[in-house]
Amino acid sequence: MGNLQNSESRMEAAIERLEKAAAAIGRSRQQASFDMDGGAVGSDLAAENAALKKELETLRQKYDALKQKADTVSGRLDRSIGQLNMILEQ
Repeated sequence: MGNLQNSESRMEAAIERLEKAAAAIGRSRQQASFDMDGGAVGSDLAAENAALKKELETLRQKYDALKQKADTVSGRLDRSIGQLNMILEQ
């Protein structure tokens, strides 16, 4: 019976935390909407968003370049291992 009560109390605590989080999100959305009407905060957010998008694109390009290099190195290693195996088999 103790386990059931413990589980129920943990469940109630979790539900309370979720309700508080939902309420906080609702308040922050209302505040963000209010701030966007203010102008200055909205332009700061838009500038930050644009900077983050640019940084993300740069990181994606770097990732693609590194992936291509890793694929090249992997292919070379595979060929080298294959050659070594052929030499060892002789």
